[in-house]
This record gives sequence, C-alpha cells and structure tokens, in this order.
Amino acid sequence: MSRIKRLGGDNCTYFVRERCTRTRDPEESAQSRCVLLEERRKVGAQTLDRLERIKRLRDPEDREVARRHVIQKNLQAMTKLSCPGFVPAAGEGPVCIHQHLVYCLLLLPACTGRCEEFLVRREPAANEKGK
Repeated sequence: MSRIKRLGGDNCTYFVRERCTRTRDPEESAQSRCVLLEERRKVGAQTLDRLERIKRLRDPEDREVARRHVIQKNLQAMTKLSCPGFVPAAGEGPVCIHQHLVYCLLLLPACTGRCEEFLVRREPAANEKGK
C-alpha cells in the first residue's frame, strides 16, 4: 500500500525555507541573485585584471610591490562589502544562511503550495526525517 503524501511545498524539490527556488524568467532570476556574491565577484574580477596587468612590469621588485598593493586594496574593498540581510552560516566562512546557490532566499518568491512547477522531492523533507 502506498503512503499518502501531504500536499504543499514541503514535498516539492523547489521548496527551501518557505521559498520557491524554481526560476521561470531570466529577469526574475537576475533580481533574486545574492547582492553580496555579485559584489564579491566584481571585486575579484577587478583584482584579477589588475594582477594580470602587473605582469607587464619589467622589474621584479616593482611587480612584487604592485602585487602587494593590489592585494591590500582587494582586502579593503572586500571588507567594505555588506548586506543588510546577511546572517553567517555556522562555521562555513563568508556564507550567509539566506544564500541558495547564487540566489538570496529573501528575494525569491514565497511558496504558495502545490503549483504547476511542483516536483516531488525524492528524499524526505528535513521536518519529515524524524517521523
């Protein structure tokens, strides 16, 4: 005999902490991206570009001084970045509990229950494991 499953987001693959992680349109997806991750990515890309340009310097000592300066500027820029909704995940470094892949759960739409995108979760939901 089959077991009856409860309807609603709890049993949907896309359900994460009351939010729907299924992105349907690119614009909605872009608006839900984690702002902090995007800013870190930009700073990192700028730093890599600067480090690449340093390689053109002829004098090794000048390259080393410039490299240290670029790295120092990178650290300063990274420490200035912040997000009002940032809550550190326990013991996982600079990861936020609201981060899901490259998205911020706070910016994703709330789950309304069973919908057209409903996909049955293969493993039991976290709140179902103890039963």
